[in-house]
Amino acid sequence: MLPPQKYIPIDCGFYDRIEAAIVQRKTVRLEYLDTDGKNVQAETMLSNTQTAAGEEFLLLPSGEKIRMDRIVSLDGAPVPKSC
Repeated sequence: MLPPQKYIPIDCGFYDRIEAAIVQRKTVRLEYLDTDGKNVQAETMLSNTQTAAGEEFLLLPSGEKIRMDRIVSLDGAPVPKSC
């Protein structure tokens, strides 16, 4: 498991793309780093977002909760790091 790191907010425009995918209920290609730092690629829908203790999370239909600063790309578009 990766040691805890300070949360770095993701780009506001990219956050809007995530919210649009949730509202449209479309399947996306999501690439992210899991808690062990391993690269994961998934074709999935996005369920919701959540904020807890100053960190933002993406929720998947599987119940998985991904810290947003661990997202690498969405539909092939890389994530800019901050607003």
